[in-house]
Amino acid sequence: MNDDTSLGNKAFGFIRVAPRPAKPRADGLTIVADRGMGMNRIGDLMATAADYIDVAKIAIGAFRLQSEAFLKTKIGTYHDHGIKTFFAGDVTEAAFAQGVSKEFYAQVAALGGDAVEVSSAQVAMSLDDKCGLIRLARDSGLEVVAEAGQKGHEDWTRSEAYVLSQIEAFQKAGAWKVLIQGEGISEGVAERKDRLILAIAARFGIKDLIFQAKDGATQEWFINTLGNAVNLDVDDDQIIDLELMRRGIRKRGVFGLVGSLDKG
Repeated sequence: MNDDTSLGNKAFGFIRVAPRPAKPRADGLTIVADRGMGMNRIGDLMATAADYIDVAKIAIGAFRLQSEAFLKTKIGTYHDHGIKTFFAGDVTEAAFAQGVSKEFYAQVAALGGDAVEVSSAQVAMSLDDKCGLIRLARDSGLEVVAEAGQKGHEDWTRSEAYVLSQIEAFQKAGAWKVLIQGEGISEGVAERKDRLILAIAARFGIKDLIFQAKDGATQEWFINTLGNAVNLDVDDDQIIDLELMRRGIRKRGVFGLVGSLDKG
């Protein structure tokens, strides 16, 4: 493991912080949602936080409004900073509904994308269909992030057994990671469904899972409960706060980092 304990190339290197492996990381991944960001904003993000981002999610189908040249430039910039990319959002499901998933995956690969998301937020899709798309994407040379859950619906969490069987099916079909949808678990609910999260983690571990965590309290809960190796999907303005939590700086007592009194 490539250890980056000291952040020696950063300011105030004499102050000890909690350890984190350097990129490329196998776990403890931070996934950032790119909802159509322009290159100036991406440039600022790379300057301030590139070392702390592992994957950029080209999100919400905004890529359908952007040119191929622009997307190649964006993906190339992420790659230059050691950040993988995957295409998510409604357009991926539109491709399925229109019968052009194979062409869609070929275009993602041609643009330099690393992976695609297989989800069913807008389109009714059977579990067999989703597993078929996972295999099709892999045959196209892409990794797959398979989404467990249903945007806009809390009732997808009612059957723990079905959620677990869904994740198992995605993994057997060859998904690189399974993304646990935040809506219905930590978003749009009166109380976070910790029991379901823990049941999922107990069954599958956390290395091959990504959890959506769009607020600080939820991010803190995941780190405190599942540890620093948990993979989290957050917004671009949350990267620094999350990394500070991972390093034991932003929240008190996260990793029990103890220092001696300054005797100088």
